Amino acid sequence: MKRVARAGSAIGVLVCMVIVTLPASGGAQTAGGELGPDYVRASAGDLGAGGFPGGGLPARDPSWESPYTWARVNDSRYCVVFAGAWPPEIATHITPRPNGSVNGNPIPLAGLPGDQPIAWLLDDLSLLPPDARVIGPLVWDLGAPISGGGDLTIVPWCPTPGSAPPWEAPTAAEIWEQTPLPRRAIGASPPGTREFPGIARLATFFWSDARPPTTASVSLRGFDVNVVARPVAYAWSFGDGSTQVVGDPPSAIVPYSRKGDFVVTLYVVWEARAHLTYAPWGVSLGDIDLGTVTLPERLPYHVAEIRAVLRTTPSGR
Repeated sequence: MKRVARAGSAIGVLVCMVIVTLPASGGAQTAGGELGPDYVRASAGDLGAGGFPGGGLPARDPSWESPYTWARVNDSRYCVVFAGAWPPEIATHITPRPNGSVNGNPIPLAGLPGDQPIAWLLDDLSLLPPDARVIGPLVWDLGAPISGGGDLTIVPWCPTPGSAPPWEAPTAAEIWEQTPLPRRAIGASPPGTREFPGIARLATFFWSDARPPTTASVSLRGFDVNVVARPVAYAWSFGDGSTQVVGDPPSAIVPYSRKGDFVVTLYVVWEARAHLTYAPWGVSLGDIDLGTVTLPERLPYHVAEIRAVLRTTPSGR
């Protein structure tokens, strides 16, 4: 009697509904560098939409307008540092540094770019002693309030090559790079580990917690900068080419079409405003809209596949 093997299929399905909140993967997530396990700084590459591969994010460029209109007047004198006392024969060509003023009040000049407390002014460089050093030419920068109120801001100083004027506000990128922003832990169900993988063609649920606005105070080039930042949008990239832009709190459901190892990335879009005060003068230079940065948090995610198991019995049944 011919034995015919009859195949009966059995599908062993183990869907792990274990809910686990996993920390974001270690290491710096942005070129700005990680401040700690819970905080990161943005980099220039994170400005706007950052590295998000999809579209639809509310990315915005920064904007700022100085509250002053600035004009520069060149002086004929030079800031000079002497190694010791200057020669008596050039005393009539040397004068002290002039004072500046903001709204009629004197301002300290020490610490301005290219300026030093021991610098003097020399009107003829041909008289420069061998042991003296020229810092740079003296200039007068005049700032008129755009609002029309208040007096001129008068700043005499000696710029060196590459030095920034003291009223030149830090850029948005500079401020973002110094502002700590909280990181996000990513939750997944199934967890996507080797022991409890995601299942191809079945739904996987990803989520993260909502965060309130954050504040920070940083100091940049003599400016006191007070920042208020808040998350305004979220987006997911699932590592298989698909993306989703979502609201707050950020969550998403995705079925992977195939097995494999993927990197799930949650992109958090932050917007911020910063108030600028030039500390040596105690003068407010107003607010700057920092625009947006988009910070990534990444999570490795393993997806397995359910397979049919072919069984045969000795009796063929």
